[in-house]
Amino acid sequence: MKYLSIFFLALTLVLHNSTNCLSQGNCTSEDLEVICQNSEFIQMVAYQCGLECISEDADCLVQCMLQSLELSSSCLECFGEQTICVVTNCSFECLSGTETECAQCAQENCELSFNICAGIIDQDGDSWSNLCDCDDTNPVVFPGAEGTNQGFDNDCNGLLTIAELTTCLADVNGDNVTGTSDLLQFLGLFNCSGDCADLESGDFNGDNVVGTADLLILLSEFGLFCL
Repeated sequence: MKYLSIFFLALTLVLHNSTNCLSQGNCTSEDLEVICQNSEFIQMVAYQCGLECISEDADCLVQCMLQSLELSSSCLECFGEQTICVVTNCSFECLSGTETECAQCAQENCELSFNICAGIIDQDGDSWSNLCDCDDTNPVVFPGAEGTNQGFDNDCNGLLTIAELTTCLADVNGDNVTGTSDLLQFLGLFNCSGDCADLESGDFNGDNVVGTADLLILLSEFGLFCL
């Protein structure tokens, strides 16, 4: 039936759009990562299971998809609910209208409920949801983002470019990241003053004392990748 191909299209819309509606959701962070990394395969499985379950209920679709996908059953229930939503709300548009009309109907009627069910949100407002955004709390970090020289993997590709690195005062051990080892070395010299207080040992603000002000600088850079 035509609605099965429309479900495929509607799922594509869901996987590439986001919502600002906060929800705990039925999908775990592991589920969302699997969906992001395997969207085309999931669409194929959903279509095939839709054919197998054409005369059955949503539970049939969930059980069928569960056999092929490493997703939790609670997460897959959202896909079943979405199928029912598209068929219930968009039968006329999908059977008698154009694909554009059908897709618009599916997006208007079913995308929000799927995202709420799955827990797909755009917490930082950068137009990328937590489905594929590697840091949904930082608006300058999302797939395809340009480097901001702030020490973040801006484009979420797991690689760091010069444009993404930043100059860190608190990279005490020179390993190009401000991390735990820098903090431990800093704490070993805490309250040191005079000759032992320099940038290499923790006097980041240049007042000749390794103190609280320097600790605040280190904490502000903690976890950043550095030049």
